[in-house]
Amino acid sequence: MTNTQLPDYVDPAIYDMVYSWYDVDRAFYLQRAQEAGGPVLDVGCGTGRILIPMLEAGVDADGLDLREGMIARCREKAAAIGKSPTLFVADMRDFTMPRKYALVIMPFRVFQHALTTEDQLKVLRCIREHLEPGGALVFNVFFPNYERLAGSDGEQVLEREFDHPETGLPVHYYSKAWRDRVNQTMRCEAEIQESDPRGYAGKTHRYGYHMRWTFRAEMELLLLTAGFARFAVAGGFEGQPLDNDKAEMVWTAWRE
Repeated sequence: MTNTQLPDYVDPAIYDMVYSWYDVDRAFYLQRAQEAGGPVLDVGCGTGRILIPMLEAGVDADGLDLREGMIARCREKAAAIGKSPTLFVADMRDFTMPRKYALVIMPFRVFQHALTTEDQLKVLRCIREHLEPGGALVFNVFFPNYERLAGSDGEQVLEREFDHPETGLPVHYYSKAWRDRVNQTMRCEAEIQESDPRGYAGKTHRYGYHMRWTFRAEMELLLLTAGFARFAVAGGFEGQPLDNDKAEMVWTAWRE
C-alpha cells in the first residue's frame, strides 16, 4: 500500500537538485513568452525553472505557486540576477492578480495537479478571467497511453541517476505509482537517495504527490466548458501534429 503519510511534494532545494536539469520545454515557453507582446503569468512557477530564464530575457513576468517555500526560493533566485518579480502564494483554482496577461503558462504538467473535473474547470476559468482579450493559455500534459495506465502499481522504477551538483557524488531518483483508473488519478511517491563518500546510501528524501490524467477529447470539452472557444493541440514542443500516443500534449487556448 502507498504511504499516505509522506510529505506532499518536495523541499525546494531538493526540487532544484532533482528537476533543474529538465529543459525540454524551456526554449518553447521562453519563445512563447517573448512573442506574447505583453505580460506573462507563470502558474505553478515553483522555484523559477521557467520564470527565471524569462526574467533574464527581459520578459515582464509574474508567478504564483501554492507552496510558500517554492515562492521564497524563486524570489531568492530572482534577486540573485537583480530582478524582483511579482510572486504570489496562491491556489491556481482561485486567485486574483492585480493585472491581466497576454499569456498564461502552466509548464511541466502543473494542470495535472487539479484532481477533479470541478477543480480543472476552476483552474481554466480563473486563468481565462486573467487573460487579456486575444490572450492565450499554454500548457502541457502527458498523453494517457495504455503503457502508462497499465503499469504495475507500487513497482519501484529508477527514473534517473545523476551526480549531486555540490558533492559530485551519485544520486538515484526512484518512483512508484498507484493508479485509480476509475477516477483517472495516480498517487506517486518519489525517493531520492544520495550516496556518501564511501559509495553507500547516505541521505534519503521521500515525498508524494497526486496527478490526474485527461484524454484529448475530454480536454477539448473542458476548454469549451470553461469558455475557450478556440484552442489547438500539438504533439510536443516542436509543434508537430498529435499523432503519437507517447507524445506530450501541448495545448494553446485563446480568450476571444
